[in-house]
Amino acid sequence: CPNSGSLHSNEFTISDEQYDPSTPKVWKFHGSDKEFESPDFMHQGSIDADGSRVALVDKYNPYFVVTKKTVKMTPSSSTVASLEICPLSKGDLEVIGVRFKLLGEVWIYHRFDLPGPLLQDTQLNRSKRVRGESMLLKSKIEEEMPSLKVTITPSNKNQSTVLQGQTSSWILKLSNYGYAPAANIMLKTNAPWLNINDETGEEKDEYSPTSHCVGPSGTLMKVPFEGTNKAGILQPGETVEVPVSIRTSGGGRQDFYILCRYELWNEDSQTKFASPRHRWARKLLSIPVYPSITMSASLMPSYVNNGEHILSVELMNYRSDRDSGLDINFDNICVISRHFEVKQLQGQFISDGVSNSLIHVDDEPSALEVGWQERVTLHYLVAPIAGAVGPCNISLLPLSNDGNASVVKNGDAKLTDFICRERAHDVFSSTLENHRREKERLLAEQEKEGQPRHVAQIRRAKTTLPGGESNLSSSSNEPVAQPHPTSIAHLCPSEGTSNINVVCSWSASVGEGGQYETIVGQHHLRNLLLRPQNKSKGCPLAMTAKHVEKVCHDFDASSHLDVDLEITLRNRLVETDVDFEFALDHQPEFDFVGTTSFKWSLRGGEEITVPMKARFYAGGVYNLQSVRLTVLKSEAPLPYLFPLQWTILVEEGS
Repeated sequence: CPNSGSLHSNEFTISDEQYDPSTPKVWKFHGSDKEFESPDFMHQGSIDADGSRVALVDKYNPYFVVTKKTVKMTPSSSTVASLEICPLSKGDLEVIGVRFKLLGEVWIYHRFDLPGPLLQDTQLNRSKRVRGESMLLKSKIEEEMPSLKVTITPSNKNQSTVLQGQTSSWILKLSNYGYAPAANIMLKTNAPWLNINDETGEEKDEYSPTSHCVGPSGTLMKVPFEGTNKAGILQPGETVEVPVSIRTSGGGRQDFYILCRYELWNEDSQTKFASPRHRWARKLLSIPVYPSITMSASLMPSYVNNGEHILSVELMNYRSDRDSGLDINFDNICVISRHFEVKQLQGQFISDGVSNSLIHVDDEPSALEVGWQERVTLHYLVAPIAGAVGPCNISLLPLSNDGNASVVKNGDAKLTDFICRERAHDVFSSTLENHRREKERLLAEQEKEGQPRHVAQIRRAKTTLPGGESNLSSSSNEPVAQPHPTSIAHLCPSEGTSNINVVCSWSASVGEGGQYETIVGQHHLRNLLLRPQNKSKGCPLAMTAKHVEKVCHDFDASSHLDVDLEITLRNRLVETDVDFEFALDHQPEFDFVGTTSFKWSLRGGEEITVPMKARFYAGGVYNLQSVRLTVLKSEAPLPYLFPLQWTILVEEGS
């Protein structure tokens, strides 16, 4: 103890004739039923190693107390005995060994000898495998601290089955079992599953973080709560409950980790020069996740208007959590974008004129019921928004013929919070991984100093700007509001690629034995690019054709028939030119008349129309799609074939 300059220890045997072992003093602490006692052979002495040691008077004022346990063992057996120690005074605490008594008569003392960690700070220490001092059994006792216990339980106690994408309500309970107030409570999770519900009711703009997130990872949150005396401060013995939502992902048994960091609160910690004392609490949830649905989407250029696309969303039910009753109801589709608006194509759902369309649920006219292993494909028209770039457009599309898209103002937390945090987490993880690889590359280059540089190093050195200059120019020095990485504005940036994000909300019935409940969930498709900036995963050119679908001709009067065909090629990239070669493959059943092969270059967003004629010599059904596009790149030409069918029916007759 630095205050008294004394040392309390039971390392050596010492007798205390005044101590009565039949009436030991017992310590019990708040939040625990365990009993602590003063260690046997407890003595007090000077911090100096040569100082004298005397027995602690009545053992009533020790600097630490311990638990004691009786263990019975059979011959040639092994067991684990868990002991605890609790410090009662400030100072340095070191556990140096354990003492046990055999048959109530013989005392045996075992001293711990723990090897320290291998030192990696210098090349000499690494080569000689030098070990440092072990700090495993050493502690520094400074002051009374808070001690938080974290528990998380579902709001529905009967909830048993968890599906992929299911969102459910949980209660996060924080209890302070320590002797000091706790403040600045932060939560860190290993996946963006947990979402803290906003109970304030305040309207937030699209630049604000979601779920009280801090930082760019999307998994670090500050816990908001109202304490007894002051908001954000948890007093000793106080318990608060925070409503949260959890959305599961993945398949099989998933481990969800929660790490809670909290600080000691006092008046000194409020000054900017004080270093806060903090502690950690952990919680692990192991959740079995069953399959629910698969969701995929495809985008095709529209054949009618320039800039429009057809969005096809495919949903499939593949539940396997029980033997029967595996239906899933699809409630609505939500599309989030800043540059595009989405409209539902008519005629997909039940109506008087369409008998083979999708059938809705009787109780919920805007929901589609899909059975086990059934597949549904929904089609939407994606059109660019005219004019200047405005706020993020969040369209809620009900699944019905007469349902118009409703716009959600500033986003609905239940719809957008999870997808915003998922994107932030993925971007942060990929950036961190790229940074790690770059550090490894630089370290490898430093170890090879003096060796000749290879070609890749020379190219990187030539492409790096000198002096840390940036190749991005700014037209204005005015400060621009930067969106938070978990905000809706970061999900749909005002500048950059034109993308859309799709959220499908669904519901299902789970349970067995007559105890059924309805659960809800959502699936996401993020960053579907319509007009990439510089590069695309697929072909950078979009191709459409215009022709008649049915024609009649008398081949006895004329030996052939010429049909007009217009092929339009558009550069999907916004800021990059594309050099390509256009060619038509030869078809044995008909011929093309006109320009059938050429090389061209299209600027970003530019298009070209190629007129020609298709010549037929007999009736039948023909596929006019014979185009082969080869993008001319500096590395190597890259050919593309399109899985399209431009079908025309040629009938023989007068």
